[in-house]
Amino acid sequence: MSDDAREDLSPALAELLSGSCYCLAVRRASRRMIRLYDAALGELGLSISQLGTLAWIKALRVPTVQKIADYMEMDQSAMSRGLVPLERSGYVMGAPHPEDKRRRVLALTESGEAALAQGAEAWAEAQREVEAEQAEGGNLAALMTSLNGLATYDRT
Repeated sequence: MSDDAREDLSPALAELLSGSCYCLAVRRASRRMIRLYDAALGELGLSISQLGTLAWIKALRVPTVQKIADYMEMDQSAMSRGLVPLERSGYVMGAPHPEDKRRRVLALTESGEAALAQGAEAWAEAQREVEAEQAEGGNLAALMTSLNGLATYDRT
């Protein structure tokens, strides 16, 4: 723990701040990864979250807002807010679902397809950067297995 920390912390609080909290460690690493990937995508005006959204729109047969939100572990309102800049940029368009007018089916525009293709290339460069950084002493395959296990963990 930092020399700046108080000495009268409870054992649980001291442990929380020691770097052994799984959640805080994943959040810290996540923020670093987001900065790295967002920097790689920055010239395109995309964030890693937006690239993921574009990719899911392209990949799904019937990409509704709710379905994409589910795949990205987001709530529907957050996904809807995240779509606004993509629609404003002309990358995504929505239309009512043919069977349920309350739902929107999303599609990439021609410029959205181009942004996704360029973004995928920039993403691949960021991936290689992480792999190179972790080449010594890092086991990315085991890390990905663990992270994907955590992402699918359900306490119910």
